[in-house]
Amino acid sequence: MTDNHFAVHEKRLKETQISDQTLYDGSILSLHLEEVRLPNGAKAKREIIHHHGAVAILALNEAGQAAFVTQWREPIKRLSLEIPAGKLDLGEYDPVTAAQRELNEEIGYGPTVPMKEITQFYSSLGYSTELLHLYYAPHIQPVAHKQPLDDDEFLTVEWLSLADAQAAMADRRIVDAKTITAIYWWALQRTNVQENGHVG
Repeated sequence: MTDNHFAVHEKRLKETQISDQTLYDGSILSLHLEEVRLPNGAKAKREIIHHHGAVAILALNEAGQAAFVTQWREPIKRLSLEIPAGKLDLGEYDPVTAAQRELNEEIGYGPTVPMKEITQFYSSLGYSTELLHLYYAPHIQPVAHKQPLDDDEFLTVEWLSLADAQAAMADRRIVDAKTITAIYWWALQRTNVQENGHVG
C-alpha cells in the first residue's frame, strides 16, 4: 500500500479526539480515557495507556548463543524467558543508550561494535502508545563496571543457541512477543547466511 493510499484511507477512517481524561498517572505509564468522534459521526470511548517506550536486544556471545533472562511476570503469574529489555526513562530519547544500559544491568555485557536496529514496533497499538526498539548486538564483551539491577528486579541469565531458543518457544517457556520476534529474525538471518553467504 502506497503513502497516497494511506492518506486516502486516513481521511475515511480517522477518529477525532473530543476530550482526554487522565485516570491514572504512574511511574512507567499513565491511563487515559479519550472520547473520540468516529468517521460516521458517532462518539466512542478509548482507554489508552501512554508509555515512554522500550528497548530489547538480541545479543550474541562468541559461541553464537544469545543472552536470555528468566524473571517473574506478575501480570501473567508465571516465569518468562526473554531477551534483555527495559523501558526508556522519562525524558530519555536515545534508545541506543537505553539498550546499552539494559545489557549492562541485566547481563553485565556491552557491545564492542555499534548495534543494528532490527525494527521498531508498537507492542499493542489497540490500547498502548509503547514503541519498542529491537536491536541486534552480534559482538559483546563483559563490562568493566556492571551497573546494579533496579531494586525491584530479580532475574537469572542464560545463553541459548537458536535451536534451544526455538525449543523454548515450542514448550512455551518463551511467550513474550518481542522475544519471539527476535528469534524469528535470528532464524531468518541464519537462513540468509546459509543461502546467500551474508546476514540481512
